[in-house]
This record gives sequence, C-alpha cells and structure tokens, in this order.
Amino acid sequence: MEQDLDQPQESSAQGICAALLADAPWKEKSFIVAAVATVGGLASWVADLSSPAIAGIGGSYLGGFFIGWAFRRALKVAALIGGGLLACIAVLENTGWIDLDWAAVETQISHSIAAVQEGAQGLKRLLSGYLPSTGAGAVGVFFGFRKR
Repeated sequence: MEQDLDQPQESSAQGICAALLADAPWKEKSFIVAAVATVGGLASWVADLSSPAIAGIGGSYLGGFFIGWAFRRALKVAALIGGGLLACIAVLENTGWIDLDWAAVETQISHSIAAVQEGAQGLKRLLSGYLPSTGAGAVGVFFGFRKR
C-alpha cells in the first residue's frame, strides 16, 4: 500500500484543533474593532497622550469575548458528556446493576447550587469595583457566547 506523498496527512489532534477553531473568534468585526481600540489605547498611553482606560476597556472586551467563546464550546462538550452519563446511569439503574439513593443525590445538588450562589455573590462584589472593565467584559462574554 503506497501513500500519496503529495497529500499531507492530518493527525487526529490537528483535526480536533481545526474543528474547535473552525469559526475563530478573531474573525468577528466587534473583536477586530476592540483589538484596534486596545492597541490604539496602549499606544496613546505609552506616548503619554491619554490614560490607559481605553486599553483597559478594550482588553476587558477582548478577554470577555474569548471567555464567552470558550464557554460556549465547553458547554457543548459538557452537555454531550453529561447526557451520555445520564443515559448510562439510567440504563445501569434499569438493568439493576446500580441502585442510587436519589435523596442523597438531591441533597448534594442542593449544596452545590448554594455554594455556586455564594461564589457568584462574592464575584459580584469583587467586580463591582471594576465597573467599566466589568461592563466591557460582560458585553464581550455575551457576544463571544453568541458567536456562531
């Protein structure tokens, strides 16, 4: 069996990376505008023409955009894995291989939800001190998550 040397062979890792970056976030118009504003803000700050606020807000938007984009990707993978696990648990429980104490599971989920709510309140208090950057980051997360 001869390999065609003219055709490059793609490894599975390259295929996965190509699939993850198929709709890269840096192709979005709002991302490009924020990147230009950030670079311009940094340049004017270095030249002592303005404050670093423009660069901070633009950088917050860029960071938020990446976070939203990555969160959307991770959410898809987590939904697939979670659905598969729930299907496996349902099959194993129906066949009698496992027996779950649903009251204990419900208690653990309630404790986890309460811990996440407490963490979100602490994060809210922390980010309220950085309101302009937080607002730009939140808008970036929204548009990054929304990007298709």
